[in-house]
Amino acid sequence: MNIRRSAKQVDLFPTEFVNRCSEIGLVSWRLDLNGMPMNDPEAPSMLAMWLSSRPLRMLMTEAAMIWSAQEEIVAQELHPGLWAFPFVEEHRDRRTGIFVAIGFSPEILESDLIDQGCKGNQLQRSALLHILRDRAKFQGNCANRIMSTLTWMLNDLRSLRKDQETIELFSDQLGDSYEVVTTLQDLGSSMGTLNEPDSIINDGITEIAATLDYSWVACCIRDDSDVSAVLKSTLHQAGMSVMSREQAAQIIEHTRHCEELGQADRVKIYPVPEGMDQLEPQLLVHPIERDGEELGFLIAGGKQGDDPQVSSHETKLMESISGMLGAALENAELYHRQKLTFLGTIKALSAAIDAKDQYTRGHSERVAMLSAMLAERVGYSSEEAERIRISGLVHDVGKIGVPEVVLCKPSRLTDDEFEMIKRHPTIGFEIIKDIPDLQDILPGVLHHHERWDGKGYPAQLSGEGIPHMARIMALADTFDAMSSNRAYRSGMPRDKVFAEFRKCAGSQFDPDLVEPFLALDFSIFDEMVAHHKAQSPATQLPDAA
Repeated sequence: MNIRRSAKQVDLFPTEFVNRCSEIGLVSWRLDLNGMPMNDPEAPSMLAMWLSSRPLRMLMTEAAMIWSAQEEIVAQELHPGLWAFPFVEEHRDRRTGIFVAIGFSPEILESDLIDQGCKGNQLQRSALLHILRDRAKFQGNCANRIMSTLTWMLNDLRSLRKDQETIELFSDQLGDSYEVVTTLQDLGSSMGTLNEPDSIINDGITEIAATLDYSWVACCIRDDSDVSAVLKSTLHQAGMSVMSREQAAQIIEHTRHCEELGQADRVKIYPVPEGMDQLEPQLLVHPIERDGEELGFLIAGGKQGDDPQVSSHETKLMESISGMLGAALENAELYHRQKLTFLGTIKALSAAIDAKDQYTRGHSERVAMLSAMLAERVGYSSEEAERIRISGLVHDVGKIGVPEVVLCKPSRLTDDEFEMIKRHPTIGFEIIKDIPDLQDILPGVLHHHERWDGKGYPAQLSGEGIPHMARIMALADTFDAMSSNRAYRSGMPRDKVFAEFRKCAGSQFDPDLVEPFLALDFSIFDEMVAHHKAQSPATQLPDAA
Protein backbone atom coordinates (compact mmCIF):
# COMPACT_ATOMS: atom_id res chain seq x y z
CA MET A 1 0.00 0.00 0.00
CA ASN A 2 1.30 3.40 -0.91
CA ILE A 3 1.23 5.49 2.25
CA ARG A 4 2.65 8.64 0.72
CA ARG A 5 0.52 11.73 0.41
CA SER A 6 -1.12 12.02 -2.99
CA ALA A 7 0.66 14.41 -5.32
CA LYS A 8 -1.00 17.75 -5.91
CA GLN A 9 -1.93 18.63 -9.50
CA VAL A 10 0.21 21.63 -10.37
CA ASP A 11 -0.76 24.42 -12.77
CA LEU A 12 1.88 24.26 -15.51
CA PHE A 13 1.55 27.97 -16.20
CA PRO A 14 2.19 29.87 -12.96
CA THR A 15 0.40 33.09 -12.18
CA GLU A 16 3.81 34.78 -12.24
CA PHE A 17 4.17 33.81 -15.93
CA VAL A 18 0.76 35.29 -16.79
CA ASN A 19 1.67 38.48 -14.92
CA ARG A 20 5.02 38.81 -16.69
CA CYS A 21 3.33 38.34 -20.06
CA SER A 22 0.94 41.14 -19.17
CA GLU A 23 3.79 43.41 -18.11
CA ILE A 24 5.39 43.16 -21.53
CA GLY A 25 2.10 43.75 -23.40
CA LEU A 26 1.08 40.13 -24.08
CA VAL A 27 -2.42 38.74 -23.54
CA SER A 28 -2.71 35.23 -22.06
CA TRP A 29 -5.47 32.85 -23.14
CA ARG A 30 -6.06 29.17 -22.46
CA LEU A 31 -7.75 26.96 -25.04
CA ASP A 32 -8.61 23.30 -25.20
CA LEU A 33 -7.25 21.09 -28.00
CA ASN A 34 -10.23 22.01 -30.14
CA GLY A 35 -9.50 25.69 -29.77
CA MET A 36 -12.43 26.39 -27.47
CA PRO A 37 -11.63 28.99 -24.78
CA MET A 38 -11.15 27.57 -21.26
CA ASN A 39 -11.26 31.03 -19.70
CA ASP A 40 -11.48 34.68 -20.69
CA PRO A 41 -8.38 36.37 -22.10
CA GLU A 42 -6.17 37.98 -19.41
CA ALA A 43 -6.55 41.55 -20.73
CA PRO A 44 -8.49 44.79 -20.17
CA SER A 45 -12.20 44.10 -20.61
CA MET A 46 -12.57 45.83 -24.00
CA LEU A 47 -9.53 44.05 -25.43
CA ALA A 48 -10.73 40.74 -23.99
CA MET A 49 -14.17 41.22 -25.57
CA TRP A 50 -12.60 42.00 -28.95
CA LEU A 51 -10.39 38.90 -28.80
CA SER A 52 -13.47 36.84 -27.90
CA SER A 53 -15.37 38.07 -30.95
CA ARG A 54 -16.22 35.48 -33.56
CA PRO A 55 -13.61 36.47 -36.20
CA LEU A 56 -10.68 36.33 -33.79
CA ARG A 57 -11.99 33.26 -31.97
CA MET A 58 -12.17 31.42 -35.28
CA LEU A 59 -8.54 32.27 -35.98
CA MET A 60 -7.56 30.88 -32.57
CA THR A 61 -9.65 27.74 -33.03
CA GLU A 62 -8.10 26.91 -36.40
CA ALA A 63 -4.60 27.54 -35.12
CA ALA A 64 -5.15 25.51 -31.91
CA MET A 65 -6.31 22.46 -33.85
CA ILE A 66 -3.09 22.65 -35.90
CA TRP A 67 -0.90 23.19 -32.81
CA SER A 68 -2.44 20.22 -31.01
CA ALA A 69 -1.14 17.92 -33.74
CA GLN A 70 2.32 19.44 -34.17
CA GLU A 71 5.38 17.97 -32.48
CA GLU A 72 7.14 21.32 -32.24
CA ILE A 73 5.21 24.55 -31.91
CA VAL A 74 6.69 27.90 -32.87
CA ALA A 75 5.59 31.52 -32.87
CA GLN A 76 3.06 32.26 -35.59
CA GLU A 77 1.49 35.35 -37.17
CA LEU A 78 -2.20 34.42 -37.40
CA HIS A 79 -3.14 37.63 -39.19
CA PRO A 80 -1.14 40.71 -40.13
CA GLY A 81 -0.20 42.31 -36.80
CA LEU A 82 -1.62 39.42 -34.67
CA TRP A 83 1.06 37.15 -33.20
CA ALA A 84 0.58 33.96 -31.22
CA PHE A 85 3.20 32.36 -28.95
CA PRO A 86 1.67 28.96 -28.12
CA PHE A 87 2.65 26.44 -25.41
CA VAL A 88 1.23 22.97 -25.01
CA GLU A 89 -0.37 21.96 -21.69
CA GLU A 90 0.28 18.36 -20.73
CA HIS A 91 -0.81 16.14 -17.84
CA ARG A 92 0.84 12.75 -17.42
CA ASP A 93 2.37 12.92 -20.90
CA ARG A 94 -0.98 13.65 -22.50
CA ARG A 95 -1.82 16.96 -24.20
CA THR A 96 -4.76 18.66 -22.51
CA GLY A 97 -4.78 22.19 -23.93
CA ILE A 98 -2.97 25.19 -25.35
CA PHE A 99 -1.69 28.25 -23.52
CA VAL A 100 -1.34 31.20 -25.93
CA ALA A 101 0.46 34.48 -25.34
CA ILE A 102 -0.90 36.97 -27.88
CA GLY A 103 1.12 39.94 -29.06
CA PHE A 104 0.51 42.77 -31.52
CA SER A 105 2.68 44.52 -34.07
CA PRO A 106 1.78 47.90 -35.64
CA GLU A 107 0.05 46.22 -38.61
CA ILE A 108 -2.86 45.26 -36.36
CA LEU A 109 -3.91 48.91 -36.19
CA GLU A 110 -4.79 48.80 -39.95
CA SER A 111 -6.36 45.34 -39.84
CA ASP A 112 -9.94 44.69 -40.90
CA LEU A 113 -10.23 42.58 -37.71
CA ILE A 114 -10.64 45.87 -35.82
CA ASP A 115 -13.93 46.69 -37.50
CA GLN A 116 -15.14 43.09 -37.62
CA GLY A 117 -14.53 42.54 -33.90
CA CYS A 118 -16.00 45.89 -32.85
CA LYS A 119 -19.09 45.42 -34.97
CA GLY A 120 -19.93 42.04 -33.57
CA ASN A 121 -19.54 43.09 -29.93
CA GLN A 122 -20.68 46.71 -30.26
CA LEU A 123 -17.31 48.04 -29.16
CA GLN A 124 -16.11 51.62 -29.65
CA ARG A 125 -13.45 51.50 -32.36
CA SER A 126 -11.45 54.52 -31.14
CA ALA A 127 -11.25 53.18 -27.58
CA LEU A 128 -10.02 49.80 -28.83
CA LEU A 129 -7.38 51.45 -31.04
CA HIS A 130 -6.21 53.49 -28.04
CA ILE A 131 -5.62 50.27 -26.09
CA LEU A 132 -3.89 48.52 -29.01
CA ARG A 133 -1.53 51.44 -29.74
CA ASP A 134 0.05 50.95 -26.31
CA ARG A 135 0.55 47.24 -27.04
CA ALA A 136 1.33 47.13 -30.75
CA LYS A 137 5.11 47.40 -30.26
CA PHE A 138 6.31 44.01 -31.49
CA GLN A 139 8.22 43.54 -34.72
CA GLY A 140 7.84 40.36 -36.75
CA ASN A 141 11.59 39.80 -36.98
CA CYS A 142 11.72 39.54 -33.16
CA ALA A 143 9.08 36.82 -32.91
CA ASN A 144 11.52 33.92 -32.51
CA ARG A 145 13.52 35.76 -29.86
CA ILE A 146 10.31 36.58 -27.98
CA MET A 147 9.28 32.91 -28.15
CA SER A 148 12.69 31.85 -26.81
CA THR A 149 12.51 34.45 -24.07
CA LEU A 150 9.04 33.30 -23.03
CA THR A 151 10.16 29.65 -23.07
CA TRP A 152 13.17 30.51 -20.92
CA MET A 153 10.99 32.55 -18.56
CA LEU A 154 8.45 29.71 -18.20
CA ASN A 155 11.11 27.07 -17.58
CA ASP A 156 12.81 29.37 -15.10
CA LEU A 157 9.57 29.91 -13.16
CA ARG A 158 8.78 26.20 -13.20
CA SER A 159 12.24 25.41 -11.90
CA LEU A 160 11.91 28.07 -9.23
CA ARG A 161 8.52 26.72 -8.20
CA LYS A 162 9.89 23.19 -8.05
CA ASP A 163 12.69 24.42 -5.80
CA GLN A 164 10.14 26.20 -3.60
CA GLU A 165 8.03 23.04 -3.40
CA THR A 166 11.12 21.05 -2.44
CA ILE A 167 11.91 23.59 0.28
CA GLU A 168 8.30 23.44 1.48
CA LEU A 169 8.46 19.64 1.52
CA PHE A 170 11.67 19.68 3.52
CA SER A 171 10.14 22.32 5.80
CA ASP A 172 7.07 20.13 6.34
CA GLN A 173 9.25 17.10 7.01
CA LEU A 174 11.39 19.14 9.38
CA GLY A 175 8.24 20.34 11.14
CA ASP A 176 6.95 16.78 11.37
CA SER A 177 10.28 15.61 12.76
CA TYR A 178 10.30 18.45 15.28
CA GLU A 179 6.79 17.48 16.38
CA VAL A 180 7.89 13.85 16.80
CA VAL A 181 11.01 14.82 18.77
CA THR A 182 9.05 17.25 20.96
CA THR A 183 6.31 14.69 21.53
CA LEU A 184 8.77 11.97 22.46
CA GLN A 185 10.71 14.35 24.68
CA ASP A 186 7.53 15.39 26.51
CA LEU A 187 6.45 11.78 26.86
CA GLY A 188 9.91 10.69 27.98
CA SER A 189 9.98 13.30 30.72
CA SER A 190 6.72 11.90 32.15
CA MET A 191 8.05 8.35 32.28
CA GLY A 192 9.88 9.01 35.52
CA THR A 193 6.54 8.64 37.33
CA LEU A 194 6.56 4.84 37.32
CA ASN A 195 4.00 4.78 40.10
CA GLU A 196 1.47 6.34 37.69
CA PRO A 197 1.62 4.24 34.48
CA ASP A 198 -1.95 5.23 33.57
CA SER A 199 -0.88 8.87 33.26
CA ILE A 200 2.04 7.84 31.04
CA ILE A 201 -0.37 6.05 28.69
CA ASN A 202 -2.78 9.00 28.68
CA ASP A 203 0.06 11.39 27.86
CA GLY A 204 1.18 9.19 24.97
CA ILE A 205 -2.19 8.78 23.28
CA THR A 206 -3.10 12.43 23.87
CA GLU A 207 0.09 13.46 22.07
CA ILE A 208 -0.77 11.19 19.12
CA ALA A 209 -4.32 12.56 18.87
CA ALA A 210 -3.09 16.16 18.98
CA THR A 211 0.04 15.81 16.85
CA LEU A 212 -1.44 13.58 14.13
CA ASP A 213 -5.00 15.01 14.31
CA TYR A 214 -6.89 11.74 14.81
CA SER A 215 -10.37 11.81 16.38
CA TRP A 216 -9.79 8.55 18.31
CA VAL A 217 -6.59 7.12 19.74
CA ALA A 218 -6.65 4.24 22.19
CA CYS A 219 -4.26 2.07 24.16
CA CYS A 220 -5.80 -1.34 24.80
CA ILE A 221 -3.86 -3.52 27.26
CA ARG A 222 -4.62 -7.25 27.43
CA ASP A 223 -6.42 -8.23 30.63
CA ASP A 224 -4.28 -11.36 30.90
CA SER A 225 -0.95 -9.51 30.70
CA ASP A 226 1.18 -9.00 33.81
CA VAL A 227 1.20 -5.21 33.36
CA SER A 228 -2.59 -5.01 33.69
CA ALA A 229 -2.11 -5.41 37.46
CA VAL A 230 -0.35 -2.02 37.69
CA LEU A 231 -3.05 -0.13 35.75
CA LYS A 232 -6.30 1.38 36.97
CA SER A 233 -7.81 0.63 33.56
CA THR A 234 -6.74 -1.48 30.59
CA LEU A 235 -8.48 0.87 28.12
CA HIS A 236 -7.30 4.45 27.70
CA GLN A 237 -8.71 6.81 25.05
CA ALA A 238 -7.98 10.27 23.68
CA GLY A 239 -9.51 12.45 20.98
CA MET A 240 -13.01 13.66 20.16
CA SER A 241 -14.54 10.18 19.78
CA VAL A 242 -15.13 7.85 22.72
CA MET A 243 -15.73 4.11 22.39
CA SER A 244 -17.19 1.75 24.97
CA ARG A 245 -15.09 -1.14 26.24
CA GLU A 246 -17.23 -3.48 24.14
CA GLN A 247 -16.65 -1.40 20.99
CA ALA A 248 -12.90 -1.36 21.64
CA ALA A 249 -12.94 -5.15 22.02
CA GLN A 250 -14.94 -5.38 18.77
CA ILE A 251 -12.32 -3.27 16.97
CA ILE A 252 -9.48 -5.49 18.20
CA GLU A 253 -11.38 -8.62 17.22
CA HIS A 254 -12.09 -7.05 13.82
CA THR A 255 -8.38 -6.43 13.20
CA ARG A 256 -7.56 -10.03 14.13
CA HIS A 257 -9.81 -11.49 11.46
CA CYS A 258 -10.08 -8.99 8.61
CA GLU A 259 -7.52 -8.55 5.87
CA GLU A 260 -5.23 -5.61 6.33
CA LEU A 261 -5.16 -2.85 3.72
CA GLY A 262 -1.43 -2.44 4.03
CA GLN A 263 1.50 -2.18 6.38
CA ALA A 264 4.12 0.52 6.98
CA ASP A 265 6.99 -0.31 9.31
CA ARG A 266 5.14 -2.28 12.03
CA VAL A 267 1.94 -0.28 11.75
CA LYS A 268 -0.85 -2.27 10.13
CA ILE A 269 -3.68 -0.48 8.35
CA TYR A 270 -7.18 -1.95 8.50
CA PRO A 271 -10.62 -1.01 7.18
CA VAL A 272 -13.06 0.43 9.71
CA PRO A 273 -15.68 -1.98 11.15
CA GLU A 274 -19.27 -1.48 10.03
CA GLY A 275 -21.23 1.01 12.09
CA MET A 276 -18.16 2.98 13.20
CA ASP A 277 -18.10 5.65 10.50
CA GLN A 278 -16.53 8.17 12.89
CA LEU A 279 -13.29 6.17 12.60
CA GLU A 280 -13.08 6.41 8.79
CA PRO A 281 -11.10 6.29 6.55
CA GLN A 282 -8.93 3.59 8.17
CA LEU A 283 -7.50 2.22 11.42
CA LEU A 284 -3.82 2.24 12.33
CA VAL A 285 -2.80 -0.55 14.71
CA HIS A 286 0.58 -1.07 16.33
CA PRO A 287 1.33 -3.78 18.93
CA ILE A 288 2.76 -2.84 22.33
CA GLU A 289 5.31 -5.49 23.23
CA ARG A 290 7.83 -6.45 25.87
CA ASP A 291 10.50 -9.00 24.99
CA GLY A 292 8.30 -10.41 22.24
CA GLU A 293 5.25 -10.65 24.52
CA GLU A 294 2.15 -8.84 23.26
CA LEU A 295 0.94 -6.49 26.01
CA GLY A 296 -1.73 -4.74 23.97
CA PHE A 297 -2.30 -2.40 21.05
CA LEU A 298 -2.03 1.25 20.13
CA ILE A 299 -4.91 2.12 17.77
CA ALA A 300 -5.73 5.34 15.89
CA GLY A 301 -8.76 6.09 13.74
CA GLY A 302 -10.81 8.96 12.36
CA LYS A 303 -8.06 10.92 10.63
CA GLN A 304 -9.01 14.58 10.22
CA GLY A 305 -8.04 17.06 7.50
CA ASP A 306 -8.12 17.02 3.71
CA ASP A 307 -5.55 14.26 3.15
CA PRO A 308 -6.85 10.78 4.09
CA GLN A 309 -3.58 9.05 3.22
CA VAL A 310 -1.40 7.61 5.99
CA SER A 311 2.02 9.26 6.10
CA SER A 312 5.35 7.87 7.25
CA HIS A 313 5.36 10.67 9.83
CA GLU A 314 2.29 9.09 11.44
CA THR A 315 3.58 5.52 11.38
CA LYS A 316 6.97 6.56 12.81
CA LEU A 317 5.32 8.38 15.71
CA MET A 318 3.03 5.41 16.38
CA GLU A 319 6.04 3.09 16.36
CA SER A 320 8.09 5.33 18.66
CA ILE A 321 5.33 5.84 21.22
CA SER A 322 4.42 2.13 21.18
CA GLY A 323 8.02 1.28 21.99
CA MET A 324 8.18 3.87 24.75
CA LEU A 325 4.90 2.66 26.26
CA GLY A 326 6.11 -0.95 26.19
CA ALA A 327 9.28 0.03 28.04
CA ALA A 328 7.40 2.25 30.48
CA LEU A 329 4.88 -0.48 31.30
CA GLU A 330 7.66 -3.00 31.83
CA ASN A 331 9.44 -0.60 34.19
CA ALA A 332 6.17 0.17 35.97
CA GLU A 333 5.54 -3.52 36.53
CA LEU A 334 9.07 -4.04 37.86
CA TYR A 335 8.61 -1.02 40.12
CA HIS A 336 5.28 -2.45 41.31
CA ARG A 337 6.90 -5.80 42.12
CA GLN A 338 9.77 -4.14 43.97
CA LYS A 339 7.29 -1.99 45.89
CA LEU A 340 5.24 -5.04 46.89
CA THR A 341 8.41 -6.82 48.00
CA PHE A 342 9.56 -3.75 49.91
CA LEU A 343 6.19 -3.23 51.62
CA GLY A 344 5.92 -6.93 52.34
CA THR A 345 9.28 -6.83 54.07
CA ILE A 346 8.29 -3.75 56.06
CA LYS A 347 4.99 -5.32 57.12
CA ALA A 348 6.70 -8.55 58.09
CA LEU A 349 9.23 -6.62 60.17
CA SER A 350 6.57 -4.52 61.93
CA ALA A 351 4.38 -7.59 62.49
CA ALA A 352 7.32 -9.43 64.02
CA ILE A 353 7.87 -6.56 66.46
CA ASP A 354 4.17 -6.26 67.32
CA ALA A 355 3.92 -10.02 67.80
CA LYS A 356 6.44 -9.87 70.66
CA ASP A 357 3.49 -8.68 72.75
CA GLN A 358 0.06 -10.20 72.14
CA TYR A 359 -1.57 -6.92 73.19
CA THR A 360 0.15 -4.87 70.47
CA ARG A 361 -0.56 -7.19 67.53
CA GLY A 362 -1.48 -5.02 64.53
CA HIS A 363 -0.51 -1.81 66.35
CA SER A 364 1.94 -0.61 63.68
CA GLU A 365 -0.48 -1.34 60.84
CA ARG A 366 -3.24 0.63 62.56
CA VAL A 367 -0.91 3.53 63.36
CA ALA A 368 0.20 3.56 59.72
CA MET A 369 -3.39 3.64 58.47
CA LEU A 370 -4.50 6.44 60.82
CA SER A 371 -1.36 8.49 60.06
CA ALA A 372 -1.97 8.28 56.31
CA MET A 373 -5.65 9.23 56.72
CA LEU A 374 -4.77 12.28 58.81
CA ALA A 375 -2.00 13.30 56.41
CA GLU A 376 -4.41 13.34 53.45
CA ARG A 377 -7.02 15.20 55.51
CA VAL A 378 -4.61 18.05 56.30
CA GLY A 379 -3.46 18.43 52.69
CA TYR A 380 -0.74 15.90 51.96
CA SER A 381 -0.73 14.32 48.51
CA SER A 382 -1.50 10.62 48.20
CA GLU A 383 2.20 9.95 47.52
CA GLU A 384 3.28 11.88 50.61
CA ALA A 385 0.62 10.19 52.73
CA GLU A 386 1.90 6.81 51.53
CA ARG A 387 5.39 7.65 52.79
CA ILE A 388 3.92 8.59 56.18
CA ARG A 389 2.05 5.28 56.18
CA ILE A 390 5.34 3.44 55.66
CA SER A 391 6.88 5.43 58.50
CA GLY A 392 3.97 4.29 60.67
CA LEU A 393 4.62 0.68 59.75
CA VAL A 394 8.21 0.84 61.03
CA HIS A 395 7.84 3.45 63.78
CA ASP A 396 8.35 0.84 66.55
CA VAL A 397 11.05 -1.22 64.83
CA GLY A 398 13.45 -0.09 67.56
CA LYS A 399 11.56 -2.23 70.06
CA ILE A 400 13.56 -5.12 68.68
CA GLY A 401 16.32 -3.81 70.96
CA VAL A 402 14.12 -3.76 74.08
CA PRO A 403 13.99 -6.93 76.21
CA GLU A 404 10.74 -8.84 75.89
CA VAL A 405 10.45 -9.00 79.66
CA VAL A 406 10.11 -5.23 79.64
CA LEU A 407 7.83 -5.01 76.59
CA CYS A 408 5.47 -7.66 77.90
CA LYS A 409 5.55 -6.75 81.60
CA PRO A 410 1.98 -7.08 82.97
CA SER A 411 2.47 -4.36 85.55
CA ARG A 412 3.64 -0.78 85.45
CA LEU A 413 7.26 -0.17 84.44
CA THR A 414 9.99 1.02 86.75
CA ASP A 415 11.92 4.14 85.89
CA ASP A 416 14.83 2.07 84.55
CA GLU A 417 12.49 -0.05 82.45
CA PHE A 418 10.80 3.06 81.06
CA GLU A 419 14.23 4.39 80.09
CA MET A 420 14.74 1.19 78.09
CA ILE A 421 11.41 1.77 76.32
CA LYS A 422 12.35 5.38 75.61
CA ARG A 423 15.39 4.21 73.64
CA HIS A 424 13.33 2.44 70.97
CA PRO A 425 12.94 5.52 68.65
CA THR A 426 16.71 6.01 68.59
CA ILE A 427 17.33 2.27 68.10
CA GLY A 428 14.80 2.23 65.24
CA PHE A 429 16.48 5.25 63.66
CA GLU A 430 19.87 3.52 63.81
CA ILE A 431 18.47 0.32 62.31
CA ILE A 432 16.96 1.92 59.18
CA LYS A 433 19.06 5.08 58.67
CA ASP A 434 21.28 3.43 56.06
CA ILE A 435 18.41 2.13 53.92
CA PRO A 436 18.22 4.52 50.91
CA ASP A 437 14.48 4.11 50.27
CA LEU A 438 13.62 4.98 53.88
CA GLN A 439 15.55 8.21 54.33
CA ASP A 440 12.48 10.44 54.09
CA ILE A 441 10.56 8.54 56.81
CA LEU A 442 13.28 8.74 59.47
CA PRO A 443 11.81 11.84 61.20
CA GLY A 444 8.64 9.93 61.98
CA VAL A 445 10.52 6.95 63.39
CA LEU A 446 12.82 9.09 65.55
CA HIS A 447 10.38 11.73 66.83
CA HIS A 448 6.90 10.19 67.11
CA HIS A 449 7.15 10.38 70.95
CA GLU A 450 8.02 14.08 71.07
CA ARG A 451 5.44 16.37 72.73
CA TRP A 452 4.22 19.81 71.69
CA ASP A 453 5.33 21.19 75.09
CA GLY A 454 8.87 19.75 74.76
CA LYS A 455 8.46 17.05 77.44
CA GLY A 456 8.69 14.10 75.06
CA TYR A 457 11.62 12.00 73.92
CA PRO A 458 14.26 11.34 72.66
CA ALA A 459 15.27 14.96 71.81
CA GLN A 460 12.72 17.01 73.83
CA LEU A 461 11.72 18.91 70.69
CA SER A 462 8.75 21.24 70.99
CA GLY A 463 6.15 23.00 68.85
CA GLU A 464 7.05 23.63 65.21
CA GLY A 465 10.47 22.15 65.90
CA ILE A 466 8.92 18.67 65.79
CA PRO A 467 8.76 17.28 62.21
CA HIS A 468 5.19 17.47 60.97
CA MET A 469 5.26 13.80 60.06
CA ALA A 470 6.10 12.93 63.67
CA ARG A 471 3.32 15.18 65.00
CA ILE A 472 0.82 13.30 62.84
CA MET A 473 2.11 9.91 63.93
CA ALA A 474 2.06 10.92 67.61
CA LEU A 475 -1.71 11.30 67.43
CA ALA A 476 -2.20 7.96 65.67
CA ASP A 477 0.20 6.13 68.01
CA THR A 478 -1.40 7.53 71.16
CA PHE A 479 -4.95 6.88 69.89
CA ASP A 480 -4.23 3.22 69.24
CA ALA A 481 -2.43 2.82 72.56
CA MET A 482 -5.31 4.40 74.49
CA SER A 483 -7.99 2.47 72.57
CA SER A 484 -6.35 -0.96 72.82
CA ASN A 485 -6.07 -3.39 75.67
CA ARG A 486 -2.73 -3.67 77.44
CA ALA A 487 -1.40 -6.26 79.87
CA TYR A 488 -1.95 -3.89 82.76
CA ARG A 489 -5.21 -2.15 81.70
CA SER A 490 -8.22 -2.21 79.38
CA GLY A 491 -8.67 0.07 76.40
CA MET A 492 -10.45 3.36 77.02
CA PRO A 493 -13.94 4.08 75.61
CA ARG A 494 -13.96 6.21 72.46
CA ASP A 495 -15.58 9.24 74.08
CA LYS A 496 -12.99 9.33 76.84
CA VAL A 497 -10.19 9.04 74.29
CA PHE A 498 -11.64 11.99 72.37
CA ALA A 499 -11.97 14.02 75.54
CA GLU A 500 -8.38 13.31 76.51
CA PHE A 501 -7.15 14.33 73.06
CA ARG A 502 -8.95 17.68 73.27
CA LYS A 503 -7.57 18.17 76.77
CA CYS A 504 -4.00 17.51 75.56
CA ALA A 505 -4.21 19.77 72.48
CA GLY A 506 -1.40 22.30 72.83
CA SER A 507 0.45 20.33 75.50
CA GLN A 508 1.04 16.83 74.18
CA PHE A 509 -0.34 17.27 70.65
CA ASP A 510 -0.15 19.86 67.87
CA PRO A 511 -3.36 21.85 68.48
CA ASP A 512 -3.97 22.27 64.73
CA LEU A 513 -4.06 18.51 64.19
CA VAL A 514 -6.34 17.33 67.02
CA GLU A 515 -9.73 18.26 65.53
CA PRO A 516 -8.85 17.02 62.00
CA PHE A 517 -7.78 13.74 63.59
CA LEU A 518 -10.96 13.35 65.64
CA ALA A 519 -13.01 14.01 62.47
CA LEU A 520 -11.61 10.90 60.77
CA ASP A 521 -13.79 7.88 59.98
CA PHE A 522 -12.69 5.33 62.58
CA SER A 523 -14.80 2.47 61.18
CA ILE A 524 -11.78 1.18 59.27
CA PHE A 525 -9.75 1.32 62.47
CA ASP A 526 -12.41 -0.69 64.31
CA GLU A 527 -12.46 -3.30 61.56
CA MET A 528 -8.69 -3.64 61.80
CA VAL A 529 -8.85 -4.02 65.58
CA ALA A 530 -11.42 -6.81 65.21
CA HIS A 531 -9.30 -8.51 62.57
CA HIS A 532 -6.14 -8.37 64.66
CA LYS A 533 -8.01 -9.51 67.77
CA ALA A 534 -9.19 -12.60 65.87
CA GLN A 535 -5.56 -13.44 65.15
CA SER A 536 -4.46 -13.05 68.78
CA PRO A 537 -4.84 -15.44 71.72
CA ALA A 538 -7.86 -14.68 73.91
CA THR A 539 -7.35 -12.22 76.75
CA GLN A 540 -9.15 -11.77 80.03
CA LEU A 541 -9.47 -8.02 79.69
CA PRO A 542 -12.71 -6.41 78.44
CA ASP A 543 -12.84 -4.63 75.09
CA ALA A 544 -12.81 -0.88 74.79
CA ALA A 545 -16.26 0.60 74.46
